[in-house]
Amino acid sequence: MTPARPQDLFLDALIDAPLRNEQATMEHPHFALEKRPRMEPIRYEYGPVKIEVSAGPKGIATIFDKDLLIYLASIVNDRLERGLPVSPKITFAAHDFLQVTHRGTGKRSYDLFLDALDRLQTTGIKTTIESGERRERRTFTWIASSRVVEDVKPDGSRRMRAVEIELCEWMFRAIAEDRRVLSISPSYFQLTGGIERRLYELARKHCGRQPEWRVSLPRLAEKVGTTRTLRAFKHELKAIIERGSIPDYKVTLLMDPSGELEQAMKADGYKFGRLSNERVLVVVTPKVAAVDNLAA
Repeated sequence: MTPARPQDLFLDALIDAPLRNEQATMEHPHFALEKRPRMEPIRYEYGPVKIEVSAGPKGIATIFDKDLLIYLASIVNDRLERGLPVSPKITFAAHDFLQVTHRGTGKRSYDLFLDALDRLQTTGIKTTIESGERRERRTFTWIASSRVVEDVKPDGSRRMRAVEIELCEWMFRAIAEDRRVLSISPSYFQLTGGIERRLYELARKHCGRQPEWRVSLPRLAEKVGTTRTLRAFKHELKAIIERGSIPDYKVTLLMDPSGELEQAMKADGYKFGRLSNERVLVVVTPKVAAVDNLAA
């Protein structure tokens, strides 16, 4: 951490600008879903997409740590839409980030913020997903570098004044060059479960303003990135559906009475076991009130 003299700093901030999320990280699992440290790598492969995420000393960056990437992506996108220059380096007030993401602004919140910063800077990612028409063939981290600027008070205590973060090239190109972002609801930050957050991301990415998105339960579990059994995942999904907690979208579970899903999956090389859960279809539809608020 770097102490600084009281002087004017230009700080980016997110006031009335819309929130933006990077689409590839919405579509495929890149983050741990629980707050307890995950040291086991995330490995995901589907078609040409291959992703491997490895843990740093404090574990893999979580879906809650991702809030910081959403915040930074929203700042970059806002500057682009206003015709302002952009850079991978962004300087902002931690207080503003904590307020926007509904995290509180007490000492505990600042400590958790620093932990998230560590995980984002030490989690390693390998992926075949291109950004800016380039593919990373090396392991990169979400944050290339970070710097915390502090003021020293007369009593000797320190106050976090600003944070400077340099986004990795992959993320910055995806936002600034490919414009691979989607708007998201501010209510996303109020979701307390990792699976809930992934369901919203997938609903927003795959359904958007379309009438519906259908996906098999096994495939949804893969895309969510859960480590739970299919049975346990279905149980959690039913609880989320009962709460109706996914912003802007309604989720429904259906069996496959016509056999159409099973036939299509068999044609795709999928082999069914005995579990009926493998024949469950998940249907996502936009809530009527939300349709007009969704932006492409």
